[in-house]
Amino acid sequence: MARRLNETRVKQQEAERAGGMTSFGSHISGFLRTLGLARILALLAPLVLASCGDERFEWHQKMTVTVETPGGANTASSVIRVKSRYVGPETMGNEVFYGLQGEAVTMEIAPGRYLFALLNESFAELYYRSSPGIFANPKNRGEWLAEIPHKTEVVSVPADRYPLLVTFGDINDPKSVRRVDPDDLAASFGPGYRLKQITLEITDDPVTEGRVEQVLGWLGELGNNQLDGQRYRKANAVYPLANNLNILDFQRRRLQ
Repeated sequence: MARRLNETRVKQQEAERAGGMTSFGSHISGFLRTLGLARILALLAPLVLASCGDERFEWHQKMTVTVETPGGANTASSVIRVKSRYVGPETMGNEVFYGLQGEAVTMEIAPGRYLFALLNESFAELYYRSSPGIFANPKNRGEWLAEIPHKTEVVSVPADRYPLLVTFGDINDPKSVRRVDPDDLAASFGPGYRLKQITLEITDDPVTEGRVEQVLGWLGELGNNQLDGQRYRKANAVYPLANNLNILDFQRRRLQ
């Protein structure tokens, strides 16, 4: 009887060991299959991106602001660098990604009084949006992005695409920033001041650096704060415009 019990236990232990080996083998086999799939996906990823587009374009773009003043026409300009990555409309999410580097147009419109044309994300498409008629009937965004670096025409920015124009009641106080009405510069600077035009052109000139900071000496002290000193935007801010602006509206030292 005891001998039969022992034989039964031995058979059970052998079955358990065999089952354990099978389970271990299944885990190893599954891991290897997963590893192989990961390698295949890694190899296919560049091909998938290539089939979706993934084209990159870059150019320097000069914005020039011209203002009529009691003493005659006054102009100021700034060159920014634009970098784009077009991944195509077939992809999920955004079909294009942009980066800007440079600074706002800074004009001393009168002694000690300044006008700024601020940076914004729409600058990356502003050349095309300002004058689509000079492009060769592009079928998609990727085609007209490819044309921009080779353009030589100076184009006028339409009024509905003007950048935000601002000035400061006190150039040393960031909280004193004020919006300037492009249709009524006289309201900010007095009689005889009128915005004549804003133009764009593609150029080989270097990116403008340092001009805005020469005028706004406090700019580098802002850090990640808004112009009113607050860390975040607030619906009930005491200085609404200052709370809505930060250093990136005036200066971008690297592509952002």
